[in-house]
Amino acid sequence: MSRLFASLFAVLITASALAQDAAPARFLIERIEVRNTKRVSPELIESESLLREGGEYAESDLRAAEARLTRLPFLLSADFALEKGSDRGRHVLVITVAETKPFFFLVDASPTLWDDSRRTVDYDAAPGAESGDAAAGFRWFVGGRGIVHLGVTARRDRHAFTSAYSAAAIGYTHYDILGTRAFATLNLRLPFDSPAEGSLSPQLVVGIPITATQTVTLDYEDTIFRRDTVRVLTYKFDRQDAERLIMLTWTYNSTNQPFVPTRGTIVSISPLYSMRDRSGYRFLRIVPDPMPAPPDAFAQHVNGRGADFTAVRYWELSEKNSVSAGVVAGWASVEDRMHPTFDREDIRWKPQYEILRAGYSRRIWRGDEKDGDSRIELDTRYVARQRNVEQGRVAFGTTPDDEETFQTSASWVRRSPWGTLRIGVGYSWGH
Repeated sequence: MSRLFASLFAVLITASALAQDAAPARFLIERIEVRNTKRVSPELIESESLLREGGEYAESDLRAAEARLTRLPFLLSADFALEKGSDRGRHVLVITVAETKPFFFLVDASPTLWDDSRRTVDYDAAPGAESGDAAAGFRWFVGGRGIVHLGVTARRDRHAFTSAYSAAAIGYTHYDILGTRAFATLNLRLPFDSPAEGSLSPQLVVGIPITATQTVTLDYEDTIFRRDTVRVLTYKFDRQDAERLIMLTWTYNSTNQPFVPTRGTIVSISPLYSMRDRSGYRFLRIVPDPMPAPPDAFAQHVNGRGADFTAVRYWELSEKNSVSAGVVAGWASVEDRMHPTFDREDIRWKPQYEILRAGYSRRIWRGDEKDGDSRIELDTRYVARQRNVEQGRVAFGTTPDDEETFQTSASWVRRSPWGTLRIGVGYSWGH
């Protein structure tokens, strides 16, 4: 029996030693040193790395932190290096960064043309991008962890019950709030491509990084497209068109750079709630009565609850070639009510969409990677949309409830210290 216990003890000791040998090496970071900063504060870079002086980290942790810094919109690159510390086993983590310019832009001009001449040009946000919004403006760093930005933004998504618009915006972002690594952005936006001149509209975005690859973000938007008072004949009417959007997003992102990733994975889940209220007036004329009735005030309320899901994977085949594949989907439940009804019943529908995507990109940039990237991209998609009307079908007219299309596109994308520009064209066919 004693021999059996001795054998078991020897096996346990051997397994423990093998496990220790197989465990990844960990590095004690005695100090973090940020180099080559011009406008960005080293404190901001250090806090956004999510690494702390005195902590022990595996090589995978350092790689994830390096990729996280590279995905920041105000950094073009971030390189990590370990140098000897004050004693054996201690290290100095050196982070060398390349910053973007104070002026920035993010423009995706890749329209999709349809084989049906009755359709218009369609802009589709790239599913793998950090943001599908077009943007341009200036960025100033304030203090150690603040950024003031001024510019133009454009909001686009794939939901039929939310609004697409462009707006002038000024905002402030603060990082590492109270040492928690959380960040918050407050924007004041002025829509300028809505039917009427919009009003100043607030937006609050609060994000909490869970790990170097996972972030939870809350987005709250109040957008006022119209707010005025008009006089028609002897009647006065208040007109308003406003939308409130609340969205909570969990994102896993291990890609190597924003906007033009070539390796890594993006997974996001975004439940959202949208409320749009319109009020105004309308004329109701009964034929053959020659005398028009006085205008009547009306109010319309469109409430939508939905969720978006994105999963995209990028693989590098070589230093120049990369392929990707992914799925994007969304579901919603929408209620559209009008008061008074004007003989129109309430509309209830549950729209959804599904997109399967595959892509290929080839690097044509011959310069240093720290100066950006330039690539040719080929993309193909299968897109399906369903309206799923439950009540008020007549309000949609003769447009089809279900659509299935195939889309192909080719584009050139350039990422530089000044920003990211994607120019291309796509073609779609289907029914």
